[in-house]
Amino acid sequence: MAQQPDADETKKDKMNASDLKGMAVISLGEGTKLGEVDQPLFDLPNRRVCAVHVKGDSGISVLPFEAIERIGSDAITVVTSRVTQTPGIDSSGQGLLDLEALRKLKIVNQDGTFLGKLSDVEFDPRDGHVTHLAAHKGGVLGMGGTTTPIGANASLAAGRELLTVYVDAADAESTASMDAQARQGGTSRATDDRDVRTVETGESNHLRGSDEEPETTRTTNSTDRPPLSPNDPWPEDSRP
Repeated sequence: MAQQPDADETKKDKMNASDLKGMAVISLGEGTKLGEVDQPLFDLPNRRVCAVHVKGDSGISVLPFEAIERIGSDAITVVTSRVTQTPGIDSSGQGLLDLEALRKLKIVNQDGTFLGKLSDVEFDPRDGHVTHLAAHKGGVLGMGGTTTPIGANASLAAGRELLTVYVDAADAESTASMDAQARQGGTSRATDDRDVRTVETGESNHLRGSDEEPETTRTTNSTDRPPLSPNDPWPEDSRP
């Protein structure tokens, strides 16, 4: 009878990059805590988490992703503390952007459309491959706005201020279709609103017309006048 895998062996195949921040880094060989993850470091054009910055008692060190033994629910384990590196030209973190820096970049596609800023980054904790990216713009206090997935086949280039996205034909067609559906939904809602307002206005006019009496002009003839008082100076036959 085959043995059922335990929870550790059936590790999830995706993880939000934000969840790495603050995780403890444990050396299995020395039985010590090396520090906590300060920031994951990305090679975004190649869609990979390549390293993490570890903040310990002695400062910041670089932990290459390939040196990670396991990413668990509470901690990251390594075989020995000797796998960490000092930040510098020769370290694995050279030329990489951390998550905080990436979130500050404005994302623009090849058509010159502003998509927003990086909102979601998911990766496979087994190999560091980035599996999902999304841009978000608009909204207030995290509510509302528009989220645009960045296709798996899109080419990415990160500069000092911008993250440019070149979407291939298939992804562009899919995105255009979703945008068209969103616009159509908005148009339908607007039309429905106008229809409701029109019906309400018509009903209101109908109700007003049925409840209110039309105004009429009354003319008063001299024969309809009430009799004058006994002290009236005008003769009866000469009254106006």
